[in-house]
Amino acid sequence: MNTVTKIAGGAMAALIVTTGIAFAGGMQVQQLDGSKLRIAPVAGCTVAGTPSEFPDDIWIMNKGLVKLVAGSKVKWSIPGYSSYQGTHTLVADLSPGQGVKLNGVLGSGVEAGHDCAAKAL
Repeated sequence: MNTVTKIAGGAMAALIVTTGIAFAGGMQVQQLDGSKLRIAPVAGCTVAGTPSEFPDDIWIMNKGLVKLVAGSKVKWSIPGYSSYQGTHTLVADLSPGQGVKLNGVLGSGVEAGHDCAAKAL
């Protein structure tokens, strides 16, 4: 194997590993123009709360690398339940890894751990 092939293979491996780590960590990059990039906010959610088996609560989480500032909106939904969706406006900053509980938003409840989708707007 020649040197160019080894270097190209190593560069490709590094790119794949870096991309995998970035997506696993919840990083999303948006290009603003031809020269500037910014890390976009990433939100997530989970069905959890009380009662423990079929909670009527969800947790909105900051799964990104940047702070979600107070006043930001997070749109959430529970796949398979068209009536269980909404938009929540944050009343305080939400740092990466932090969450906020939305009480009683799932009516009669959904099984704990059910899929939940959220998007920072």
